[in-house]
Amino acid sequence: MRPHVLLRSALLSLTIVSSFSSPSSAADAAPAQPARWCNPLPLPNYPVSRMARDVVAGEPAEFGGLWLSEHKQQYRELADPTALWFEGKWYLYPSCDMAWVSADEGRTWQHSPLNIRDVGYAPTVVHHAGRFLLLASGSELYAAPTPLGPFASLGALQMPDIAGMPNQTDPMLFSDDDGRLYYYWGCTPNSGIWGVELDAAQPTRVIGEPRELIPFQPDTFPWQRLGNHNQNPQLGWMEGGWMLKRNGRYYLTYSAGGTQYHTYAMGCAVSETPLGKFVPQRRNPIFRTPEGLVTGTAHGCIVAGPRDQLWVFYTVFAGVVHGFERRLGMDLAAIDEHGELFVPAATSIPQPLPGATPSSAWLPLNDGEPTFGSSSAPNLPGRFAADHNLLTWWQPAADDAHPSLMTQFSAPAMIRATRIAWRDVGLDTVRGVKPGPVRYRVEAETAPGQWTSIIDRSESEEDLLIDYRECTPVLARRARLVILGQPAGISPAVADFTLFGTAAAD
Repeated sequence: MRPHVLLRSALLSLTIVSSFSSPSSAADAAPAQPARWCNPLPLPNYPVSRMARDVVAGEPAEFGGLWLSEHKQQYRELADPTALWFEGKWYLYPSCDMAWVSADEGRTWQHSPLNIRDVGYAPTVVHHAGRFLLLASGSELYAAPTPLGPFASLGALQMPDIAGMPNQTDPMLFSDDDGRLYYYWGCTPNSGIWGVELDAAQPTRVIGEPRELIPFQPDTFPWQRLGNHNQNPQLGWMEGGWMLKRNGRYYLTYSAGGTQYHTYAMGCAVSETPLGKFVPQRRNPIFRTPEGLVTGTAHGCIVAGPRDQLWVFYTVFAGVVHGFERRLGMDLAAIDEHGELFVPAATSIPQPLPGATPSSAWLPLNDGEPTFGSSSAPNLPGRFAADHNLLTWWQPAADDAHPSLMTQFSAPAMIRATRIAWRDVGLDTVRGVKPGPVRYRVEAETAPGQWTSIIDRSESEEDLLIDYRECTPVLARRARLVILGQPAGISPAVADFTLFGTAAAD
């Protein structure tokens, strides 16, 4: 088990209950649509991981590999996203299920299941020659008339047999503006990223000979090495190739360092042609976030979105029981004055969209301040819900019929938003314990002893592992999360409970 990762096997089966006295309600407590986006993204209906769907909870985990706990448990996962900006909407295609759609530039997302929902890890979707092509690791190639299908098989790629060539894992399809089509792939411990041209009219057919475009170079680029300290000199897992064309240049990005580590990072090499020669940027890695709430920021895509600005969609490490336990994020990307691609930062506080009216930053109000649970199991105090770490959490005691978390601020402040990251402890679909909505309220103490409901999810039907909500601004010194109900057998564990806002005078 990893240090600082706290697990507990007890299960709760709560029904919806009343908690405390009924609070007063703030007028227009929850705006219809948020004004900002916040990471990790609040995507509904996270699926159980492909690696854990048949896992029986409590079985011993194999030594080594990607299991991080001594005994197997089910967990949920989305990772390796491909994003497509098309006709004013984002379409997001991650591993384990597809697809999610945002009509408001990424503030909110809706699950829009495809007719082929899970055909392999790391799906890629491209708009090419009037239709949408979809390919995943080891899958056949599919085509559809719209981003949401229906997708029909075109057959398998007819790849030649070349010594040393990696298998067809982590694919990426790229349609150039001259109508030609290219395929990039690679996911190995110490080989590189490969590429080849496909027949634009018959895309299962290869044109030319595949070749390695970016090699694994751990001595030149130590950040490519495996481990939380990049300490393994022989292994790196080169994977997740992605092509971006910008200003006539070809930027081939990739990931290395291992998705199960905080140091997982993205690199980039540049060429004047789609198949190289590719030269590593001086600015490498282009995206690496080893600390904070959002870490392990790699294996994703960089695409042009609204107003032709560049965005990165990426994997976020959240591995408590397994290295593939992951979430998703999005942030702005850019090209610097030297023509080099980079991501300025991974954000974990609410962000205004580009072009929005300038306003004050919304910062965590309870950052570093005490958080108390109405009850806590041994060694699981409420502070673990406010330490900005997805690997620790607060979990109420099994006999707590009215679980709640209370957090205070260093000074009265204006609450503007909340984020809750849940852990569904006890998930066991094999035995009928399924994920679903957690129902709750967030209340603010607007006067001594007077609690006002600012977020009311008491009748929610949405299954959200990450739930970001904005509210009508309210001045308060304390706030509390009141848990009202959750799926039978699931313990409502809280990995993050953060209030965002501004100083009272702002």
